[in-house]
Amino acid sequence: MNDAVKRATGKTAGQVIQQRVLLEAKRLLSLTDMGIAEVAYQLGYDDLAYFCRFFKRHTQTTPGDFRKRHARPVDAGAA
Repeated sequence: MNDAVKRATGKTAGQVIQQRVLLEAKRLLSLTDMGIAEVAYQLGYDDLAYFCRFFKRHTQTTPGDFRKRHARPVDAGAA
């Protein structure tokens, strides 16, 4: 599988998966009011510190700082 993915995308399967996880993490951090630990758990990380290291290694910012810069207000009145 890795060879097929690499031929099709130029990236390893692991890199494609990491990019997808980061995209979903960014989406959850910017568009929801879920806690960072909840976002980590939702993405399959049982260890919050490991998720934060992973996120910072790939984005050069912490999940909290990312949220501060990119969060959109959650519409509390929507029902």
